[in-house]
Amino acid sequence: MKFTKLGGLILLTSALVVLVSLQSGCDSKRVAAKNNVKSKTSSTNAAIIPFRGRLTRLFWQDREEGLVYAGDLQLEDDAYKLVKSKVQGFPDLSPQDNNLVQMAIAGNRLIVGVRDNDNGNSKSGWIEIDTGVEEEDHGDHSHWHYPTEPKVSSVTLDDTQGNPAHVYRYGKYVYIANDKNNGFTQVDPANGSARFYEGGGGHITMAAVNNRIAYSTWIDRAGDNMGRVDVVSLRGDSTSPKYSFRLPVGGIHGAGTCGNRVYFAPANGVCWVDCDFDFAESAESVSVQQLSLDETDDGKEYRTGAFESFRDHILCIAKSKSGAPALCVINATAPDPQVTRIVCDELGDGLKMSTVKANVVSGNHSFAYAFAEGSGSDEEQLLVFELDPDGDRRFNDAKLAGQITVGRSNLEGHFGHHGITFLDDRKTAVVSNPGDGTLSLVDLVDLKIIQTIEVGGQPTHLFCHGGKM
Repeated sequence: MKFTKLGGLILLTSALVVLVSLQSGCDSKRVAAKNNVKSKTSSTNAAIIPFRGRLTRLFWQDREEGLVYAGDLQLEDDAYKLVKSKVQGFPDLSPQDNNLVQMAIAGNRLIVGVRDNDNGNSKSGWIEIDTGVEEEDHGDHSHWHYPTEPKVSSVTLDDTQGNPAHVYRYGKYVYIANDKNNGFTQVDPANGSARFYEGGGGHITMAAVNNRIAYSTWIDRAGDNMGRVDVVSLRGDSTSPKYSFRLPVGGIHGAGTCGNRVYFAPANGVCWVDCDFDFAESAESVSVQQLSLDETDDGKEYRTGAFESFRDHILCIAKSKSGAPALCVINATAPDPQVTRIVCDELGDGLKMSTVKANVVSGNHSFAYAFAEGSGSDEEQLLVFELDPDGDRRFNDAKLAGQITVGRSNLEGHFGHHGITFLDDRKTAVVSNPGDGTLSLVDLVDLKIIQTIEVGGQPTHLFCHGGKM
């Protein structure tokens, strides 16, 4: 691959604890952008061992069973072990009738979105899970406690929830995009309250800023709602939009916020606006700015579908039918935002780039991660990008740091992608491999697979919550 830079039921159903462990495979050294890093793993059989201290609690969706599993991750005798369990009280969903979609965590609550295959007329909405994890904050560090097993605390599934696809965490709230209801629900996991707001339509994406204002989009590519964005106050009695404005391009499929700006992903490039906290603007006065995601701006129509807000930057993957994909880094809070592109010249046959995620690695280094996935072969990769090699926090020198061979995806429409989550130690990540039924532990410092754990099914979206006890 060549890259160039261009700018309680804890399956304890009778005191039985199933633990899975796997010895690490061959090591890989960290390499420069021009080299490949390919890490292989090997597996061992499941073992029954005494319960020991935890490193974190993992949650992952199993697309094959339509369930969320939890697993307490432990490190014992230089091997990771996982206590796998079904989340207590999780509703009986049919994988043929329902899909688990995105999920977000706030406080000690995990919110899981649910769609049905009957246009929202059967059983859609969300499920709230009490993680059973508590944080004892000591200012410069935290102590983590695991007093209870994870369990469902509430279920909102019926024929009135509008078949959500997107679930977001902004500030202390979680937002559910109720697509068929042309609006979104603000959920407060602290007390379980929920409030519906009008705004957005079709396949809704949205961004909320400072618990004060929300921007909710319409996906229409043509017609009266092409490029429409509804602006909603999150304070006061009214739940209707204050006003709406339009982007110059429709087909909006992503929204995100960084600083006091909101960024949108229409069918071409990226648009942004300054937040109107005082609601002083109108449809006519809003100043919409547009950025090209194509280096040459020659009509290749590069677009993106999702954003990652990280420090003072917005990250996204730009794609085009006629050009190579690229990681795009935007200095989102600068007076005149610019785009830095790391272009992927060769991904390999059948491989596509996934949504980007970012994290701070040990030593306060900034990295971004995206998967090259979709071929169903053993050549799928986790791509690792160093965002700030010179440490000036500007990210305009971002570059590929390496790539790691991972397990297989199992793509089917919007589903079956790899997932990634980051442990509290800032040195380790966990990757899900839906096509293999495994989770892989990744060393983020040396860029290698440490160990791969068999969990079965099709593990996809995942989160970890909590740190060492």
